[in-house]
Amino acid sequence: MKLTCLIGEADPFLARLLCRFGEASGMSVVRAKAGQELLDLAREIRPAVIVVEVKLPGTLRGWEAIQVLRTDGATSGIPVISCSWQPEAGAEASAGAVVGHLRMPDLHYDDFVAALELVGVRPPASATSTGNEAPD
Repeated sequence: MKLTCLIGEADPFLARLLCRFGEASGMSVVRAKAGQELLDLAREIRPAVIVVEVKLPGTLRGWEAIQVLRTDGATSGIPVISCSWQPEAGAEASAGAVVGHLRMPDLHYDDFVAALELVGVRPPASATSTGNEAPD
């Protein structure tokens, strides 16, 4: 059974790129376009990892969803990787301490895999990429 990666990103281009990275890493990928949707999906599918834009729009912003995920007993054990235009320190100022961080717009597959490994999610050995571009 494949691990699931939940991507919280509203921008269609960035979401597609992150989803491709997740799929190339051998995971099933589910996308949320708003904070409340991210929270609902996290509770429903219990993904192996969540990658979320800290400024994800909605009545519940991305950073707020991250805070709720951390305090909810059903989701508190799911590792969260922040994705932001801000450096890691700026993302942490909004969302609190993060385990992994990806900085937009400079998103590379190798960085995605490194962030997964940092939070303890190991892609299958067959899911590897050479180079920094999104896998085809």
